Amino acid sequence: MLTRNTQLLLALSLLPKVGRQTIRKLLGTSEDVLQADLCMLQSITGTHNSDQLKNFLLCKGELFDKVCTITETLPQRQISCINFTEAESPPLLQQLADKPLLLFYKGDHKVLSQPQIAIVGSRQASSSGLRHAYRFSRELSESGLVITSGLARGVDGAAHSAAIDHNYPSVAVMGTGLDIVYPKAHRQMATKLLKVGCWLSEYLPGSAPLGSNFPQRNRIISGLCIGVLIVEARAKSGTLITARMAIEQNREVFAIPGPIEYPGSAGCHQLIDEGAKLVQSTDDILSELSLSSAAISCCPQDSNVVEKNLAEPLYGLLSTIDYSHTSLLQIAAKNQTLISSLSALLVELELLGYIESSGAGFIRFK
Repeated sequence: MLTRNTQLLLALSLLPKVGRQTIRKLLGTSEDVLQADLCMLQSITGTHNSDQLKNFLLCKGELFDKVCTITETLPQRQISCINFTEAESPPLLQQLADKPLLLFYKGDHKVLSQPQIAIVGSRQASSSGLRHAYRFSRELSESGLVITSGLARGVDGAAHSAAIDHNYPSVAVMGTGLDIVYPKAHRQMATKLLKVGCWLSEYLPGSAPLGSNFPQRNRIISGLCIGVLIVEARAKSGTLITARMAIEQNREVFAIPGPIEYPGSAGCHQLIDEGAKLVQSTDDILSELSLSSAAISCCPQDSNVVEKNLAEPLYGLLSTIDYSHTSLLQIAAKNQTLISSLSALLVELELLGYIESSGAGFIRFK
């Protein structure tokens, strides 16, 4: 059952052109907003939005009918709702001047109180960018940090996948209502994520993936986290918006450098030039955050998920392939066998997404 304040917030949020600051003022007053007249409301918020306040007074009944409908459908969709005044609201978000008024979540909301790091980057990431996102996500998860991202294609998807594949928690902050998974191609991954983490959104169920939603969504991604890792970003990209929001929120910003001729490296190099921490390993992040691999405790996780998912001889073969390039000759030597006898197994590992061919060899991806 939603609290009275949450129901009032929902009703006010349904009004067009009423901003978060106005709603906070209304909710923060000792006056009974539902019983107030126009003069009383104007004394709280000012006269600049009189038309919206009149609309609220005229449509109160209709608005609360809609709130009742929303309240009834949330449990059916296994969606819960908290407002910014409640104890369950994520602690770091409380620091934000522009904190979300309402948060809808699905899954285990307890992960929102654990230390989180955001991993974000290009939707059109290179294969090396995807590998970096996957590796850093896995290693940071192993260090006890919850991986938070935006469920987008590219870097976001690789970061979520690494946590999910190794049974670590992850948070997907969405720019839609929680009844809509965007992009649709990530539906299966998002469903798996619910088993170990949660979905989060400030948008009402039914909210479509409007372009204007995503910059707003990005402030929540950075606001939830103690740091933000940028894997790949072009010189003018939405990822840089997230990085700059993180700086405004006094969060640590990390960036992975790349080849100077590759456009996807330009944004990271720009951020490094502006003071972001250049990152080459997980330790660069943990040391900057004054953390060590053992410093953050997390719920016990199964670190051998990949091993359990792969039977021999696939797992044995996978363990001989590095996250950097491993040549066919090296793989054959480590397995003490001929290359020809490994071909079918290597193809199977590649089809399963564990490795990727690279020249005369392979790179491990999971």
